[in-house]
Amino acid sequence: MFLPISVVTIQGATPQSARDLDRATLVWGNECGVFVDVVSSITVDRPDLLVLSQTDCQVSGHVVSGEEDALFSLGRNTGADVVVYYVQSDTAGFFGCAAHPPDRRGAWVGNANTEWTFIHELTHVVGRNLHVADHDNLMFSSTAEITNPPPELTDGQRRRILEDPALLCVSSIVLNL
Repeated sequence: MFLPISVVTIQGATPQSARDLDRATLVWGNECGVFVDVVSSITVDRPDLLVLSQTDCQVSGHVVSGEEDALFSLGRNTGADVVVYYVQSDTAGFFGCAAHPPDRRGAWVGNANTEWTFIHELTHVVGRNLHVADHDNLMFSSTAEITNPPPELTDGQRRRILEDPALLCVSSIVLNL
């Protein structure tokens, strides 16, 4: 199974996309057989969106700021339901955030992110998984404090990921010539 995503980098951000995709494969690929497929990747010159003014990152009850509204409008209609944004940072000091407008699924990741931030934020978006208290789990609230890497997923987290409508099942056909 594949999760098609689009990636938007705000010019000036320093993404570690190869590392992030490798860690996504390490966790999701091994834990539930799902692989992230980048179907589109663009860089946008929007210096006003490089550092986001943000006071919270609540999945429910979050009020989308004007900056977030502008950010989550970029990269739509590029072949994916989910868009991940690379920005420099935010004013609250988060590594990343999956609070997004209801009709524009996605997350952003900042320059100071850890090796698990990208897939942690995607796991919030895909399957609507919440934080847990287990330091060995991908959804521990601070990805910098995950112990015993690679982090794990629970059966419930895997089920929610696998039930997400954004996943594509691709079957391969072998031709005998």
